[in-house]
Amino acid sequence: MWFQNSVNSYTEQLALWQNRVNAGQQPNLPWTTVQFLVCANAFYLLFTFTLYKIMQARPQPLKCKPFKSILLVYNLSCVLAAGYVVWGILYVMLNGSSFKFVCNKSRIPGSADDDGHADFMAHVFWVFYAQKFWEFFDTWFFIMRKSFRQVTFLHVFHHCSINIVVGLIIPFEFNGDMYLPILLNAIVHVLMYSHYLVAALGMSTPWKPWLTSMQLLQFLLIACQSALSLSRGDSCGAPYFAKVGMVAYMGSMLLLFGNFFFQSYILKKESRFGDGVVKHQEAIQVTKSHTGRTVLDAQGSARIELPSAFASDGVTQYQVTPIGSPMPNLHVSQEASPEDCCFVLKGGQASMPVSWTVTMVLTFLGEKPKPKPSPTCCGENAQDGGLCCNSPLGNSPPSDKKQM
Repeated sequence: MWFQNSVNSYTEQLALWQNRVNAGQQPNLPWTTVQFLVCANAFYLLFTFTLYKIMQARPQPLKCKPFKSILLVYNLSCVLAAGYVVWGILYVMLNGSSFKFVCNKSRIPGSADDDGHADFMAHVFWVFYAQKFWEFFDTWFFIMRKSFRQVTFLHVFHHCSINIVVGLIIPFEFNGDMYLPILLNAIVHVLMYSHYLVAALGMSTPWKPWLTSMQLLQFLLIACQSALSLSRGDSCGAPYFAKVGMVAYMGSMLLLFGNFFFQSYILKKESRFGDGVVKHQEAIQVTKSHTGRTVLDAQGSARIELPSAFASDGVTQYQVTPIGSPMPNLHVSQEASPEDCCFVLKGGQASMPVSWTVTMVLTFLGEKPKPKPSPTCCGENAQDGGLCCNSPLGNSPPSDKKQM
Protein backbone atom coordinates (compact mmCIF):
# COMPACT_ATOMS: atom_id res chain seq x y z
CA MET A 1 0.00 0.00 0.00
CA TRP A 2 2.71 2.47 0.97
CA PHE A 3 4.55 1.80 -2.32
CA GLN A 4 1.49 2.54 -4.46
CA ASN A 5 0.69 5.59 -2.38
CA SER A 6 4.25 6.81 -2.87
CA VAL A 7 3.96 6.36 -6.65
CA ASN A 8 0.67 8.24 -6.68
CA SER A 9 2.14 11.00 -4.53
CA TYR A 10 5.14 11.40 -6.84
CA THR A 11 2.88 11.53 -9.91
CA GLU A 12 0.73 14.23 -8.32
CA GLN A 13 3.80 16.26 -7.38
CA LEU A 14 5.12 16.04 -10.96
CA ALA A 15 1.86 17.61 -12.18
CA LEU A 16 2.16 20.41 -9.61
CA TRP A 17 5.81 20.90 -10.59
CA GLN A 18 4.81 21.29 -14.24
CA ASN A 19 2.19 23.87 -13.29
CA ARG A 20 4.80 25.89 -11.39
CA VAL A 21 7.17 25.70 -14.35
CA ASN A 22 4.45 26.96 -16.69
CA ALA A 23 3.64 29.80 -14.30
CA GLY A 24 7.31 30.73 -13.83
CA GLN A 25 7.17 29.94 -10.08
CA GLN A 26 9.45 26.91 -9.97
CA PRO A 27 12.89 27.68 -8.48
CA ASN A 28 15.92 27.05 -10.66
CA LEU A 29 17.19 23.64 -9.53
CA PRO A 30 19.33 22.16 -12.34
CA TRP A 31 20.53 18.53 -12.44
CA THR A 32 17.62 17.20 -10.40
CA THR A 33 16.01 15.03 -13.06
CA VAL A 34 15.83 11.26 -12.69
CA GLN A 35 17.86 10.85 -15.88
CA PHE A 36 20.72 12.96 -14.52
CA LEU A 37 20.73 11.12 -11.19
CA VAL A 38 20.94 7.74 -12.93
CA CYS A 39 23.75 8.87 -15.25
CA ALA A 40 25.73 10.63 -12.50
CA ASN A 41 25.65 7.65 -10.15
CA ALA A 42 26.38 5.19 -12.94
CA PHE A 43 29.45 7.30 -13.80
CA TYR A 44 30.49 7.36 -10.13
CA LEU A 45 30.29 3.59 -9.79
CA LEU A 46 31.96 2.90 -13.15
CA PHE A 47 34.77 5.41 -12.57
CA THR A 48 35.30 4.12 -9.03
CA PHE A 49 35.56 0.53 -10.26
CA THR A 50 37.91 1.47 -13.12
CA LEU A 51 40.15 3.58 -10.91
CA TYR A 52 40.23 0.78 -8.33
CA LYS A 53 41.43 -1.71 -10.95
CA ILE A 54 44.09 0.72 -12.21
CA MET A 55 45.42 1.48 -8.75
CA GLN A 56 45.26 -2.16 -7.72
CA ALA A 57 47.67 -2.95 -10.54
CA ARG A 58 50.10 -0.20 -9.46
CA PRO A 59 52.78 -1.17 -6.94
CA GLN A 60 52.72 2.25 -5.28
CA PRO A 61 50.00 4.82 -4.49
CA LEU A 62 49.75 7.89 -6.65
CA LYS A 63 52.41 10.34 -5.49
CA CYS A 64 52.80 13.78 -6.95
CA LYS A 65 54.27 16.91 -5.46
CA PRO A 66 51.05 18.96 -5.26
CA PHE A 67 48.88 16.06 -3.98
CA LYS A 68 48.85 17.33 -0.40
CA SER A 69 47.92 20.83 -1.61
CA ILE A 70 45.11 19.36 -3.71
CA LEU A 71 43.71 17.58 -0.65
CA LEU A 72 43.97 20.75 1.43
CA VAL A 73 42.10 22.77 -1.20
CA TYR A 74 39.48 20.02 -1.56
CA ASN A 75 38.79 19.83 2.18
CA LEU A 76 38.67 23.62 2.41
CA SER A 77 36.16 23.77 -0.45
CA CYS A 78 33.93 21.24 1.33
CA VAL A 79 34.10 23.26 4.56
CA LEU A 80 33.18 26.47 2.70
CA ALA A 81 30.31 24.87 0.76
CA ALA A 82 28.77 23.25 3.85
CA GLY A 83 29.39 26.43 5.84
CA TYR A 84 27.56 28.45 3.20
CA VAL A 85 24.54 26.15 3.53
CA VAL A 86 24.54 26.49 7.34
CA TRP A 87 24.85 30.27 7.06
CA GLY A 88 22.09 30.50 4.43
CA ILE A 89 19.53 28.54 6.45
CA LEU A 90 20.35 30.34 9.71
CA TYR A 91 20.22 33.71 7.89
CA VAL A 92 16.68 32.98 6.69
CA MET A 93 15.62 31.70 10.11
CA LEU A 94 16.99 34.82 11.84
CA ASN A 95 15.43 37.22 9.37
CA GLY A 96 11.72 36.67 9.66
CA SER A 97 11.14 33.09 8.50
CA SER A 98 9.83 30.90 11.29
CA PHE A 99 10.43 27.15 11.12
CA LYS A 100 8.87 24.50 13.30
CA PHE A 101 10.32 21.06 13.92
CA VAL A 102 7.73 19.54 11.60
CA CYS A 103 4.86 20.49 9.26
CA ASN A 104 6.61 23.32 7.37
CA LYS A 105 5.04 23.64 3.93
CA SER A 106 7.17 24.80 1.02
CA ARG A 107 6.55 28.42 0.07
CA ILE A 108 6.28 29.03 -3.68
CA PRO A 109 8.42 31.97 -4.85
CA GLY A 110 6.22 34.94 -5.75
CA SER A 111 3.13 33.54 -4.06
CA ALA A 112 1.18 35.14 -1.21
CA ASP A 113 2.95 32.82 1.25
CA ASP A 114 6.40 33.92 0.11
CA ASP A 115 8.13 35.86 2.87
CA GLY A 116 10.85 37.03 0.52
CA HIS A 117 13.20 34.12 1.20
CA ALA A 118 11.55 31.27 -0.72
CA ASP A 119 13.77 31.47 -3.79
CA PHE A 120 16.97 32.00 -1.76
CA MET A 121 16.16 29.01 0.46
CA ALA A 122 15.70 26.87 -2.65
CA HIS A 123 19.12 28.04 -3.87
CA VAL A 124 20.71 27.04 -0.54
CA PHE A 125 19.08 23.60 -0.77
CA TRP A 126 20.49 23.20 -4.26
CA VAL A 127 24.04 24.10 -3.14
CA PHE A 128 23.77 21.34 -0.52
CA TYR A 129 22.61 18.93 -3.23
CA ALA A 130 25.37 19.90 -5.66
CA GLN A 131 28.06 19.34 -3.00
CA LYS A 132 27.07 15.68 -2.83
CA PHE A 133 28.49 15.18 -6.32
CA TRP A 134 31.65 17.12 -5.45
CA GLU A 135 32.14 14.72 -2.53
CA PHE A 136 32.57 11.83 -4.99
CA PHE A 137 36.24 12.83 -4.81
CA ASP A 138 36.33 11.37 -1.29
CA THR A 139 36.23 7.91 -2.81
CA TRP A 140 38.64 8.66 -5.63
CA PHE A 141 41.25 10.20 -3.35
CA PHE A 142 41.14 7.11 -1.14
CA ILE A 143 41.68 4.86 -4.15
CA MET A 144 44.52 7.00 -5.53
CA ARG A 145 46.25 6.61 -2.17
CA LYS A 146 45.57 2.82 -2.32
CA SER A 147 43.56 3.11 0.89
CA PHE A 148 41.18 0.43 -0.34
CA ARG A 149 39.94 -0.46 3.15
CA GLN A 150 38.23 2.95 3.29
CA VAL A 151 36.12 2.27 0.19
CA THR A 152 33.58 0.13 2.03
CA PHE A 153 30.00 -0.76 1.27
CA LEU A 154 28.75 1.93 3.65
CA HIS A 155 31.03 4.53 2.07
CA VAL A 156 29.93 3.82 -1.50
CA PHE A 157 26.28 3.34 -0.56
CA HIS A 158 26.16 6.68 1.23
CA HIS A 159 27.82 8.60 -1.60
CA CYS A 160 25.62 7.23 -4.38
CA SER A 161 22.34 7.34 -2.42
CA ILE A 162 22.28 10.69 -0.60
CA ASN A 163 22.24 12.62 -3.87
CA ILE A 164 19.35 10.48 -5.14
CA VAL A 165 17.27 11.08 -2.01
CA VAL A 166 17.90 14.83 -2.01
CA GLY A 167 17.61 15.17 -5.80
CA LEU A 168 14.21 13.46 -5.89
CA ILE A 169 12.80 15.61 -3.08
CA ILE A 170 14.00 19.20 -3.47
CA PRO A 171 12.17 19.95 -6.76
CA PHE A 172 8.96 19.56 -4.71
CA GLU A 173 10.18 20.42 -1.18
CA PHE A 174 12.54 23.35 -1.70
CA ASN A 175 12.13 25.34 1.51
CA GLY A 176 9.91 23.36 3.87
CA ASP A 177 10.64 20.49 6.26
CA MET A 178 13.84 19.64 4.37
CA TYR A 179 15.48 22.58 6.14
CA LEU A 180 16.20 20.33 9.16
CA PRO A 181 17.95 17.40 7.38
CA ILE A 182 19.99 19.81 5.27
CA LEU A 183 20.95 22.03 8.20
CA LEU A 184 21.98 19.12 10.44
CA ASN A 185 23.95 17.35 7.72
CA ALA A 186 25.71 20.56 6.69
CA ILE A 187 26.76 21.24 10.30
CA VAL A 188 28.20 17.74 10.59
CA HIS A 189 30.06 18.18 7.31
CA VAL A 190 31.53 21.50 8.42
CA LEU A 191 32.98 19.76 11.48
CA MET A 192 34.02 16.64 9.56
CA TYR A 193 35.89 18.37 6.73
CA SER A 194 37.32 20.91 9.18
CA HIS A 195 38.82 17.95 11.02
CA TYR A 196 40.35 16.62 7.81
CA LEU A 197 41.71 20.07 6.95
CA VAL A 198 43.23 20.66 10.37
CA ALA A 199 44.62 17.11 10.52
CA ALA A 200 46.31 17.68 7.16
CA LEU A 201 48.15 20.58 8.75
CA GLY A 202 49.44 18.31 11.50
CA MET A 203 47.08 19.50 14.26
CA SER A 204 44.34 17.77 16.25
CA THR A 205 40.65 18.63 16.64
CA PRO A 206 38.79 18.24 19.95
CA TRP A 207 35.53 17.27 18.22
CA LYS A 208 36.92 14.26 16.33
CA PRO A 209 35.78 11.65 18.93
CA TRP A 210 32.20 12.97 18.69
CA LEU A 211 31.78 12.90 14.91
CA THR A 212 30.22 9.44 14.64
CA SER A 213 27.89 10.16 17.57
CA MET A 214 26.84 13.43 15.92
CA GLN A 215 26.09 11.60 12.69
CA LEU A 216 23.91 9.08 14.51
CA LEU A 217 22.11 11.89 16.34
CA GLN A 218 21.34 13.74 13.10
CA PHE A 219 19.94 10.58 11.50
CA LEU A 220 17.77 9.97 14.55
CA LEU A 221 16.39 13.54 14.55
CA ILE A 222 15.69 13.45 10.81
CA ALA A 223 13.95 10.06 11.10
CA CYS A 224 11.82 11.38 13.98
CA GLN A 225 10.82 14.45 11.97
CA SER A 226 9.81 12.41 8.92
CA ALA A 227 7.97 9.77 10.98
CA LEU A 228 6.08 12.43 12.93
CA SER A 229 5.16 14.23 9.72
CA LEU A 230 4.05 10.96 8.15
CA SER A 231 1.81 10.19 11.11
CA ARG A 232 0.04 13.56 10.78
CA GLY A 233 -1.11 12.97 7.21
CA ASP A 234 -0.68 14.64 3.83
CA SER A 235 -1.40 18.12 5.13
CA CYS A 236 1.79 18.10 7.24
CA GLY A 237 5.15 18.89 5.72
CA ALA A 238 6.65 17.23 2.66
CA PRO A 239 4.79 15.10 0.09
CA TYR A 240 3.95 11.54 1.11
CA PHE A 241 6.61 9.90 -1.10
CA ALA A 242 9.30 12.20 0.35
CA LYS A 243 8.39 11.34 3.94
CA VAL A 244 8.36 7.61 3.24
CA GLY A 245 11.70 7.89 1.44
CA MET A 246 13.30 9.84 4.29
CA VAL A 247 12.08 7.37 6.93
CA ALA A 248 13.42 4.42 4.91
CA TYR A 249 16.75 6.11 4.14
CA MET A 250 17.33 7.31 7.70
CA GLY A 251 16.50 3.80 8.89
CA SER A 252 19.23 2.36 6.66
CA MET A 253 21.71 4.98 7.87
CA LEU A 254 20.88 4.29 11.51
CA LEU A 255 21.33 0.56 10.91
CA LEU A 256 24.67 0.88 9.14
CA PHE A 257 26.14 3.63 11.29
CA GLY A 258 24.72 2.06 14.43
CA ASN A 259 26.44 -1.21 13.58
CA PHE A 260 29.71 0.64 12.94
CA PHE A 261 29.40 2.51 16.25
CA PHE A 262 28.59 -0.67 18.18
CA GLN A 263 31.40 -2.68 16.62
CA SER A 264 34.01 0.06 16.88
CA TYR A 265 33.22 1.75 20.18
CA ILE A 266 31.38 -0.88 22.22
CA LEU A 267 32.97 -4.14 21.10
CA LYS A 268 36.22 -2.36 20.12
CA LYS A 269 36.63 -4.22 16.87
CA GLU A 270 36.43 -3.40 13.20
CA SER A 271 32.94 -3.33 11.71
CA ARG A 272 32.27 -5.59 8.74
CA PHE A 273 30.44 -2.64 7.20
CA GLY A 274 33.68 -0.67 7.21
CA ASP A 275 34.68 2.60 8.75
CA GLY A 276 31.58 4.60 7.95
CA VAL A 277 31.57 8.06 6.50
CA VAL A 278 33.87 9.40 9.22
CA LYS A 279 37.06 8.25 7.58
CA HIS A 280 40.40 7.53 9.18
CA GLN A 281 42.87 9.34 7.00
CA GLU A 282 45.81 7.33 5.71
CA ALA A 283 49.09 8.90 6.69
CA ILE A 284 51.13 10.87 4.15
CA GLN A 285 54.73 11.28 5.28
CA VAL A 286 57.25 13.94 4.30
CA THR A 287 60.95 13.39 5.02
CA LYS A 288 63.47 16.18 5.59
CA SER A 289 67.20 15.52 5.89
CA HIS A 290 70.14 17.71 6.92
CA THR A 291 73.77 16.63 6.81
CA GLY A 292 77.03 18.12 7.95
CA ARG A 293 80.51 17.63 9.34
CA THR A 294 81.95 18.87 12.62
CA VAL A 295 85.14 18.63 14.69
CA LEU A 296 84.80 17.56 18.31
CA ASP A 297 86.12 19.88 20.99
CA ALA A 298 88.71 19.10 23.66
CA GLN A 299 86.10 17.15 25.67
CA GLY A 300 85.12 15.05 22.65
CA SER A 301 81.73 16.75 22.28
CA ALA A 302 80.03 19.10 19.81
CA ARG A 303 76.88 21.21 19.75
CA ILE A 304 75.31 21.27 16.30
CA GLU A 305 72.68 23.79 15.24
CA LEU A 306 69.88 22.69 12.90
CA PRO A 307 67.58 24.73 10.62
CA SER A 308 64.32 25.88 12.22
CA ALA A 309 62.39 23.37 10.07
CA PHE A 310 63.69 20.64 12.38
CA ALA A 311 61.96 22.21 15.38
CA SER A 312 58.51 21.01 14.28
CA ASP A 313 56.67 18.05 15.74
CA GLY A 314 58.10 15.11 13.86
CA VAL A 315 60.05 11.89 14.38
CA THR A 316 63.79 12.70 14.34
CA GLN A 317 66.48 10.15 13.50
CA TYR A 318 70.24 10.61 13.87
CA GLN A 319 73.18 8.98 12.12
CA VAL A 320 76.70 9.86 13.31
CA THR A 321 79.88 8.54 11.65
CA PRO A 322 83.33 8.96 13.24
CA ILE A 323 86.17 9.79 10.83
CA GLY A 324 89.76 8.69 11.35
CA SER A 325 89.29 6.15 14.13
CA PRO A 326 86.48 4.27 15.93
CA MET A 327 84.67 6.05 18.74
CA PRO A 328 82.64 3.39 20.58
CA ASN A 329 81.30 5.84 23.17
CA LEU A 330 80.20 8.54 20.73
CA HIS A 331 76.51 9.21 21.19
CA VAL A 332 73.73 11.82 20.94
CA SER A 333 73.39 13.17 24.46
CA GLN A 334 70.73 15.79 23.68
CA GLU A 335 68.15 15.76 20.91
CA ALA A 336 66.81 18.78 19.06
CA SER A 337 63.55 20.24 20.39
CA PRO A 338 61.21 23.13 19.51
CA GLU A 339 62.76 25.11 22.36
CA ASP A 340 66.39 24.38 21.38
CA CYS A 341 66.85 23.44 17.73
CA CYS A 342 70.22 21.74 18.12
CA PHE A 343 71.62 18.39 19.18
CA VAL A 344 74.71 17.55 21.23
CA LEU A 345 77.33 14.83 20.64
CA LYS A 346 79.43 13.45 23.49
CA GLY A 347 81.80 10.56 24.18
CA GLY A 348 84.08 11.07 21.17
CA GLN A 349 87.81 11.73 20.79
CA ALA A 350 89.08 15.25 21.13
CA SER A 351 89.68 17.25 17.94
CA MET A 352 88.50 14.42 15.66
CA PRO A 353 86.09 14.99 12.73
CA VAL A 354 82.60 13.50 12.66
CA SER A 355 80.00 13.48 9.89
CA TRP A 356 76.30 13.43 10.74
CA THR A 357 72.85 13.17 9.17
CA VAL A 358 69.59 14.20 10.83
CA THR A 359 66.33 13.05 9.27
CA MET A 360 62.87 14.23 10.33
CA VAL A 361 59.70 12.39 9.30
CA LEU A 362 56.53 14.51 9.34
CA THR A 363 53.14 12.77 9.16
CA PHE A 364 50.17 14.48 7.50
CA LEU A 365 46.55 13.48 6.81
CA GLY A 366 46.22 10.89 9.50
CA GLU A 367 47.24 9.75 12.88
CA LYS A 368 50.93 9.21 13.39
CA PRO A 369 51.83 5.55 13.22
CA LYS A 370 52.38 3.94 16.59
CA PRO A 371 55.76 2.23 16.99
CA LYS A 372 55.54 -1.53 17.12
CA PRO A 373 57.06 -3.25 20.15
CA SER A 374 60.40 -4.92 19.58
CA PRO A 375 60.11 -8.70 19.14
CA THR A 376 61.26 -10.80 22.04
CA CYS A 377 61.78 -14.51 22.43
CA CYS A 378 60.71 -14.32 26.05
CA GLY A 379 56.98 -14.76 26.54
CA GLU A 380 54.95 -13.01 29.19
CA ASN A 381 55.23 -16.04 31.47
CA ALA A 382 58.97 -16.59 30.99
CA GLN A 383 60.92 -16.64 34.22
CA ASP A 384 64.41 -15.29 34.90
CA GLY A 385 67.01 -17.91 34.15
CA GLY A 386 64.87 -19.66 31.59
CA LEU A 387 66.44 -21.25 28.54
CA CYS A 388 65.08 -18.55 26.21
CA CYS A 389 66.34 -15.57 28.16
CA ASN A 390 69.78 -17.11 28.67
CA SER A 391 70.21 -18.04 25.03
CA PRO A 392 72.39 -15.97 22.68
CA LEU A 393 69.20 -14.89 20.90
CA GLY A 394 67.61 -13.50 24.04
CA ASN A 395 67.12 -9.75 24.50
CA SER A 396 69.96 -7.89 26.16
CA PRO A 397 69.29 -4.98 28.52
CA PRO A 398 69.00 -1.66 26.70
CA SER A 399 72.07 0.52 26.79
CA ASP A 400 71.95 4.05 28.16
CA LYS A 401 73.94 5.27 25.19
CA LYS A 402 73.70 4.89 21.46
CA GLN A 403 76.99 3.32 20.38
CA MET A 404 78.33 4.22 16.99
